[in-house]
Amino acid sequence: MSAILPILRGGGNNLEILCLELEDYVVLSDLEKKEVLQWRNHPEVAKNLYNQKEISLAEHFAFIESLRQNPQKQYFLLRFCGVGLGSINFGKKSSEEVEFGFFGNPNLSLSGIGRVLEQVSLVFAFDILGARQLTLEVFALNKQVINLHKKFGFQISKEKEVKGEKVLEMCKDNTRILPLRHCGVE
Repeated sequence: MSAILPILRGGGNNLEILCLELEDYVVLSDLEKKEVLQWRNHPEVAKNLYNQKEISLAEHFAFIESLRQNPQKQYFLLRFCGVGLGSINFGKKSSEEVEFGFFGNPNLSLSGIGRVLEQVSLVFAFDILGARQLTLEVFALNKQVINLHKKFGFQISKEKEVKGEKVLEMCKDNTRILPLRHCGVE
């Protein structure tokens, strides 16, 4: 699956539409799959993932192949004007609740990639997948990403420990429809 998502920017007489392309991992070329793996294995990306070990090319290709058989998970490469900005993934926890994660291309020296990945994630989860609630997990030490999610309306709903590290669960309700359960309340 490939999707073009228009993102509106500006206001008044100055309105721009930015077209971003989401391409499903399962249809990526081998070269694109290798590029995403290189990003994922980059130390600045891997340190914020549960599995911090280096993933081999064979493991990566096998994982992508497994996505063909798992309709509950979707992984996408996000591009703007042909440049890979990052990776976004979604996992259906239920028919109305979706968990997501993302990482940016660590080789780009552009600011604001996290905001773009967040906006695209919200549009895809709420408008395309029809989620009533979007959730995520983030290491408590990752203050920059926690603050980014808060700017987009995510709330801390729970804390837990994973491999000796404190992890925050965060969620955001789709404000266009009634929430599944109010974020922050179990």
